[in-house]
Amino acid sequence: MIGTGCAVNFATEHFHPATPVNIPINGFGPGHRIRIVGVPAPNARRFWVNLNTPTDTAFHFNPRFDERCVVRNNTRHTHWQHEERFADHFPFNHGHIFTIEFIAVGGHIEVFYNGRLFTRFAERDDPHHIRTVQVDGDVHVHSIHVSSN
Repeated sequence: MIGTGCAVNFATEHFHPATPVNIPINGFGPGHRIRIVGVPAPNARRFWVNLNTPTDTAFHFNPRFDERCVVRNNTRHTHWQHEERFADHFPFNHGHIFTIEFIAVGGHIEVFYNGRLFTRFAERDDPHHIRTVQVDGDVHVHSIHVSSN
């Protein structure tokens, strides 16, 4: 029988894009994933991954080597909102390859670092309005893989 037992997965993958990177996506609802493989520069201070709507940043993920923490935040009407800092464990290392994966789960975004759950961020705005993934700062991006169910 045709069409039974099939799952549809639409994915795009980008290799060695120049930084800053802006990749279009059509929302970031439950089941959507973004996997980034990268290497912080040898003298990196900061880099960030933003999930952006046409007017704001729905999720800002910002490893800061100079502060040994990861900042999470969003903007509303271009103003930064309540900043969340994760400083208990800073896993990023200068010059060492990493994989971070963002997974949309109803009501929050799970962030995995090298395959292990690192943190969660409660959605503050409708994730269906997210239109781009942006990576910028002191990092070389090896690949970005975007998929949706």
